[in-house]
Amino acid sequence: MSPCDILSDEEVTALGFDPETARFDDVGLAYDCVYRPPGGGNPLMSVQFAWNLSVDQLNLTNYTVEEINVGPLRALRILDKPATEHCQISIDLSEQAHVSIAVDYAGTLEQACAIAEDTAAAVEPSLPRSAD
Repeated sequence: MSPCDILSDEEVTALGFDPETARFDDVGLAYDCVYRPPGGGNPLMSVQFAWNLSVDQLNLTNYTVEEINVGPLRALRILDKPATEHCQISIDLSEQAHVSIAVDYAGTLEQACAIAEDTAAAVEPSLPRSAD
């Protein structure tokens, strides 16, 4: 599954981003899809699938981490330390996979997290579930 296919064009638009800006990248350890708002500019929102790391295997040494749920799924809200206008929600899919929604350059930390949380909620129903 491509991270650019998980949200419909209507869902991307409802979140405030332009589906035409979707840019797929295979970053080696994960598949990443980055969106921009209509007209370009910021914030940037990315959906990233990592099939070889669970959320418990992430190196979070320089981050503030809070356990949350996205729907029925365990997730982590990950913030830079010290806090910036970056917010990431990483959702646990299995013992070796997770999906992360990251928002950068949103103006404020609160705005970045609001967009990340809304995106995570939109993504969650379409996520693959582990068989355990």
